[in-house]
Amino acid sequence: MRTVLAFLISVAVVSPVCAAEDEAASTLFQQKCAVCHTVGGGKRVGPDLRGVTDRRETDWLVRWITHPDQMLTDKDPIAVGLLTESGQIPMPNLGITESQAAALIDYLRQESAAQAAPLPAAATPATYPPPSLGPIQRFSLVLFLALTAVIAVVFSWVAVSTRNPQSLDTHRAYALRRVFLFVTAGALLVALVATLSRTPYAAARSHSDRIVYVAARQFDFIFSLEPIVAAADLATVPVVNHLELPTGAAIEFRVTSLDVNHNFALYGPERRLLAQTQAMPGYVNRLRVRLTTPGRYEVLCLEYCGAGHHLMRTELTVK
Repeated sequence: MRTVLAFLISVAVVSPVCAAEDEAASTLFQQKCAVCHTVGGGKRVGPDLRGVTDRRETDWLVRWITHPDQMLTDKDPIAVGLLTESGQIPMPNLGITESQAAALIDYLRQESAAQAAPLPAAATPATYPPPSLGPIQRFSLVLFLALTAVIAVVFSWVAVSTRNPQSLDTHRAYALRRVFLFVTAGALLVALVATLSRTPYAAARSHSDRIVYVAARQFDFIFSLEPIVAAADLATVPVVNHLELPTGAAIEFRVTSLDVNHNFALYGPERRLLAQTQAMPGYVNRLRVRLTTPGRYEVLCLEYCGAGHHLMRTELTVK
């Protein structure tokens, strides 16, 4: 009886400790590693870490996690190969201790074992048919080409005219400039009045069916149903790994940044830009859209934010 009682007491004491350690390792992964890596979610800036404990020796993993800069300096062949695969974006030294590295390795081993599906095949770039131009896009393209042609003709005329110097009538030149100023200002005013009602900002009193919080960071977007305003929130706020939204719902994205300025640009299934807003540290921008077409939507960063900017993308599904 005493043996059974001692066993139950040990389980009661050890289980919360193990749970706390697992939670600490998960939090550490989200804060330190999830920017560049996933476990079963595919390649990000760095490789997918699913099954990495089977592919690499534990001692090597500990050294790589704690001192990646030193291993690159020492020309470790595996480390150099990883640097090449990541497009010459080195893994930074994040100040992780050996005990934290061991906890991360255990976490990766457990997460990999929990996922029964096979590892994803080698990445092959997805191919899409080129998106067709909409009427507004076509008009914008034609207008741009026309203005470019006008500017090219004017500059060519100026270049040719300099071969025959002439005296300048400053009074006439200033009068022409004044006419150009008023004509341009008038055209811009007409364009403003004609398009102001179509700006992509919903009225403050409009209702949103779903609120999605978006935190941008180098080089990733994080979805959550709870606010994320600082990196420390990743320890307590649940993250949505695969965001699914209902068709026809009015969605409000509340977008912020955890480090530098980013951009949140939402592309529809036809790869057309639907809406976009800035992601800025310490500020939340609200982007309201109604997603009426089911399918896969892609999110890209349209503001250069660092060496891994081209890898900063995610997606969501509308069903």
